[in-house]
Formats: sequence, C-alpha cells, structure tokens
Amino acid sequence: MSATPGVTAASGSSLPGAASRQRINPATSAILLATVTTDDGTPVAALPFRGSTVLSHLVAQLQSLGVGRVTVVTRSHLRVGCVTALGAAADRVDIVVSADSASDLNSIADLAERSSGRIVVSLGDVATHREALAGLLADPRIATGILATGRRHRQQFRVRSARGRVVSAASPYHHTSKPNGYFLGVIKVDKRHRADLVRVCRELAELRAGQLPAGWQAELDRKRDRWYGALVRRALRAEQREEGIAEPELDEFALPLSPDDEASLRRQMEFARGDVTSLVLVGLVRAGVQVNNSYLRKLFWARPLSEQQALETEERMAQIDEDKVLLDSAVKNSDGFFTTFLVSPYSRYIARWAARRGWTPNGVTVLSMALGLASAGAFATGSRPGLVVGAILLQIAFTMDCVDGQLARYTRQFSALGAWLDGTFDRAKEYAVLAGLAAGSTRGFDDDVWALAGVALALQVVRHVLTFSFGARQHQLIDTAPGLPLVNVTDKIGAPPAGPLQPDPRLAEDQEGAEADPEAEPGEAVLLPADDADERSPRSARDVVRLVARRGVRLSRLVEKLPGGRWAKKIFNFPIGERFAVISITAALWTPRITFTTMIAWGLTVGLYSTAGAVLRSARR
Repeated sequence: MSATPGVTAASGSSLPGAASRQRINPATSAILLATVTTDDGTPVAALPFRGSTVLSHLVAQLQSLGVGRVTVVTRSHLRVGCVTALGAAADRVDIVVSADSASDLNSIADLAERSSGRIVVSLGDVATHREALAGLLADPRIATGILATGRRHRQQFRVRSARGRVVSAASPYHHTSKPNGYFLGVIKVDKRHRADLVRVCRELAELRAGQLPAGWQAELDRKRDRWYGALVRRALRAEQREEGIAEPELDEFALPLSPDDEASLRRQMEFARGDVTSLVLVGLVRAGVQVNNSYLRKLFWARPLSEQQALETEERMAQIDEDKVLLDSAVKNSDGFFTTFLVSPYSRYIARWAARRGWTPNGVTVLSMALGLASAGAFATGSRPGLVVGAILLQIAFTMDCVDGQLARYTRQFSALGAWLDGTFDRAKEYAVLAGLAAGSTRGFDDDVWALAGVALALQVVRHVLTFSFGARQHQLIDTAPGLPLVNVTDKIGAPPAGPLQPDPRLAEDQEGAEADPEAEPGEAVLLPADDADERSPRSARDVVRLVARRGVRLSRLVEKLPGGRWAKKIFNFPIGERFAVISITAALWTPRITFTTMIAWGLTVGLYSTAGAVLRSARR
C-alpha cells in the first residue's frame, strides 16, 4: 500500500442563499473509489469534465463543503491516471492502491479506524451538482445517510425506504423486494456509526476475498440477465417502431446485442463487480444502522463512461439553472393540495428574497406566529371587518409558515430548535385562532360557541396524538426489526441464508423502473416474512384479518392511482393548509358557528378514516 499525503483546497459555490454558506465538520473525511476503467483502460474518474476531470471536480466540491481529508482508492495500474486527474491537488490528496474489491473494503475499514469524525464513502466517478452533495453532507438532520433518487437510474442499485429511512438495499449480490428508490453511490457515516462501518467492511471483505457465498453469483447472473433483456427490448422496440409495428411482440433473446450494447453490458457488469459502496450500504442497513435518505430531487447526477458521455453530461449540467432547481426543490412534494397549488408557487420566491437579505428560518417562524396571534385578535373583535382582516392575516401567517421551511431547505439552515418552533407554533396558531373565533362569536354575534370550539380543538389534539403515536410505532417497528446476515441474498425474514434466489411472481420486474415520489411514504412494511400467509387460502382467523386489512390498504392505494385520486385524498385528509383555508373562508363570509360546524364535521370524518387506516395497516401484519 502506498500513499501520497495531503488535502486539497477548493472554492465554494456562489449561489445566493444556497449551501455555500454551510460547511460541515472539518473532521469529516472522504473516501473516493476510482477503480472503474474506460474501454481504453484509463480511469473513468480521469475523464475530462468542466475544465478539469470528473475526480478533481468531485474533490473540489467536497472540499468546498468543508471535508477535511480526501483519500482516493484505486488500482496500481490506475494510480498514475488518478494522480494526473487530480492535477495540482495530487500532492495534497491521499492515494491508496488496492488490489480488488476485498482490498477496497479493508482500505475503507483501515481509514475509518484512523478517522475521528464523519466519513463519506463515495464513487470517485460521480458527476453531480454540488448542492446535491450539500443536501446530504450539510444537513445536520441526517446523521448517517445516502444520496438517493426515486427516478430510474439503470446503472445504480435499488433501495426500499420507509418514513425516510432505508430498510432494505440491493447490491450486485443482494436483492431488495418492493424497491422504491435508487442509491446514487454516496454514503455519509456519522462518527457514532464508525465502528459499525469498520465491522461491516471487514465482514464483507472476508466474504469477497474467497469463493463467493452460495447464491451470490446466481443473483449477479440474474441481474445480468435483466440488464441483457432490457437492452434487447430497447433494441427491438426501436427496430419495430421503424417498421411501423404499433405493439411489438418482444422476445428478449430473439436478437444478439449490438456491439455498443455489448460494450454497455460489459461496462455494467464491471461496475457491478467493483461497486463496494452498495455492499457497504447493505451491510449498514442489515447491521441496524439508521440510514436516512437525502433525495436528489430535480438536481443532476450521472456516471459518464466515456469522453463523449462526459461531454454530454457537462452540456446537460450547463443547461440547468442550479439555483432555480434548488429553489424548486425547496418545495416539499408531500404537501397538501392547497399548499402545493395555491401557496408554494409564490412562497418559494419569498423564501429566496428572504435568503438574499439574510433572514433565518427561525425568524420567519416567529413572524408567522406573530401574524397568527394578530389574526386571532382580529377574529376576537367579532365584527365583519375584523373577521375579514383576521382571514387575510391567517393566510399571510400560513404563507410565512411555508416560507420558513422552504428557506431552511434552500439555505440548508436546519436546527433542532427550528423543528421544535415550527411544530409548536403551528399548533399554537391554530388553537389561538379557534379561541379568537369563539370570543368573537360571543362578542359580535351574541352566539356562545365555546363548546363547539372545545370539540374542534379536542378533535385536532386527538388527531395529532394519534398521528404521532402511529408514526412512532412505525419507527419502533423499523428499529426492532430482526437483522439479516450479510450472506443472505434476499431481504426476507426466514429465507435460507444462502442459495440461488428463486423468482417470486409477486415481485414483477416492471416495478424496478417505476418512478417513486421521493417524499411519499413507501409503506410501513420493513422486511417481508418468507412465510407470508397465502391470501388465496387463509388458514386461520388471524389470516382472515390480515387478508381484509391488506385488501383495505390496497384499495386505498388504488384510489391514489386514479386520475386526481392522490390529490383528492390529500384534500380529504384535511391538512393544515386546507384547515386554515376553511377557517378563513367561512369566517370571512359567514359566522364562527359555521366555521366550527364545518371543522367538526370534516375533522370527525377524517379522524374516523385515519383511525381505520391505522388499524388496517397494523392488522395486516
């Protein structure tokens, strides 16, 4: 093993209000794996890119985010190419020579043992926006996490996530059932999980050093067949479209691969055999480490394989306004209908305006609370002008409530205090407004509605408690799920630890390319039992209950697939945006009694529905 000591320095981004103001702990170190070659035998990481190379560009991005030490792991015959790719920074970056994947894993373990802070393990040939990396590295809410996406990336391995946490991951030799995302080759490991990283890498190195465990090669062959079939289907579709065949009948093995497709498959297999980042992720997840997702969202990511692809990648990245994409990505995909379509289209620009003037998310949260209290005071006057002013102030307060989160995501300014303020002030604003309306009804309409106000407030309190407890229970299920040995190919509990992976007809391959909503909850199932009850022939009363529960959950999900079904469900669930809209409209146009009657009727219906949904999701296990 040889090394060249040192650390590079790099300049930061100039994006206004973006993560350029955020720097991670300088004790963070990065390990970049530059082991894949182009067709002419040079490192893929050495491809020319943006005036330098893919590797040096990535190193500069990491250094601009505050990474204190960078180590490049490569092969002996690629060392010179990597040094050349680093340019002037080569004498300040550690270069570690490794013989194979097992040695790569041992090198990661060695470096982790010598580290004192966080560790970033990444592919060394990734071309992406700096802000995509900042979303993972500079977000203090993500202790250990990965860069992920819900969009299809055929080069990358898939993951299944629940409630923002990775619960199953694939690798060249591991299969994940019901995937809903893709791993993009970058892992951040918190210092408290460093020992887990070392242990996992040592165990994986032993498994990779000798003969592969039974079933591993079969799984890799299965993936090769799938990639081969995808290339053939694409070629057949292109050929039959040219011949005017509207609905081609496809035979995956009807045609041999073209030279270009053959080369693509060969490179894909080379990527797979040398991809240790996915193995590390599988190991961390199966070791019980909480691995969270940082989603790419609308930012750009690629792994160019040739100079032509590197040039195309550079051109595509140049066409993207990174600041605009970052601003758009500051808007949550999981918000309600009212927030998504009637507030976020303009609130994001308020967030950018606030960022350029140095405002903080916590400051905006306090402003939102002050406006909410002012709205409650206007409602309390009981006059028609007071009700109208209160309705307007409540909508402005809600807009500011959206702005604080968008500003935090845009500028990467996250804190535990901010999260607490946001959640607490949301509830306080709503309760204060209800109290103000009740007081105003007595004063201006001579109508005592305090009992209705108490019922409406109690409904919201119960709903919040149930939502919190159900979410906490789901996290507990994830935390207490039994671990799986690394030798297991599949992620099913009770499956044999090794052996050829048998096809499961329930896991249709077409779901592998399905796009997932990065913000959507992919389901509460953590690991699939190998002996799931057969839904066609339930064997006991418990099986019958599970069957009814599963079908109820499926029916709910089927509604979301109907045109407009997803947004209809969001409106029906009566989130805070819709609640504030109902309060504003009914109070401004009618009376507080109408407001409380509407709130109670809608809230009670949603409460019963949500409780039934929680029961079904719990019973289906």
